[in-house]
Amino acid sequence: MSRAGLIPIVVPALAIAAVGGGCGGGGKQQVSAAELVQKGDAICRDEQTKFKQIQAHPLGNASEAADQTKELIQVSENANSGLGDLEPSEAQRARLDSYLSARDRAIGQMKTGQDAAENQDSSAYAAAQAAVVHTAPQRKRLAASLGFSVCSSNPGSV
Repeated sequence: MSRAGLIPIVVPALAIAAVGGGCGGGGKQQVSAAELVQKGDAICRDEQTKFKQIQAHPLGNASEAADQTKELIQVSENANSGLGDLEPSEAQRARLDSYLSARDRAIGQMKTGQDAAENQDSSAYAAAQAAVVHTAPQRKRLAASLGFSVCSSNPGSV
């Protein structure tokens, strides 16, 4: 894939950058509604910082796009793990589960994009990235229903 051919498909990927992220892995932590918002937004703020760091390096070819997408996926999965470790009230749990499911679907699209980049299929890569962007409003609404202001706040975020 030429550099010129890569630029149009990298732009949507940049929009996906604001996904949010934490490390997770600590087991369930009971949280109040206020703590859920505070801790969740902190996870997402960390994720967004990591996305910016990863995407600070310009891409030169499809292989680099695949590698970058793989890193972004890992950051997003870590954020999901951290968010999933939060144990809110039962009423909030259902909304959090819905939000995490929507993020999981977006991560699945990112994985499709990674595969496409590995196969140097710029059309499939662009379609996968567009799918992530297309479903961003739903993720933003689900995040807002939990009180998050950072999570899924960017148009192309997971």
